[in-house]
Amino acid sequence: MTSESDDYMPVKYRTRLVDVVNPIGGESMHQIKVQLSNKEGHSQMLLSPAETVEAIQENSSAWVYADNQKIDPGQVDEANLSTVSSVRIVSGLVGGC
Repeated sequence: MTSESDDYMPVKYRTRLVDVVNPIGGESMHQIKVQLSNKEGHSQMLLSPAETVEAIQENSSAWVYADNQKIDPGQVDEANLSTVSSVRIVSGLVGGC
């Protein structure tokens, strides 16, 4: 087989993980790094703003930080998250004797 022959299919897909979001339809998709910590443990995900709002609503009693600023989970929508790069959802701390 030679490199000029049609015996080899061109490479269409790569198998490495990247931190770059590929543009779709000329626009890049905004993704938010979401860290979720609760009594079950810790997880980290890359989510769209809509998925991030859903995760916040599912954990409405937790403390939520967007770019290290505490925010009210009931006031969050996709527009609020349009410029946010990271969100932390943490179980609230309870003190007392």
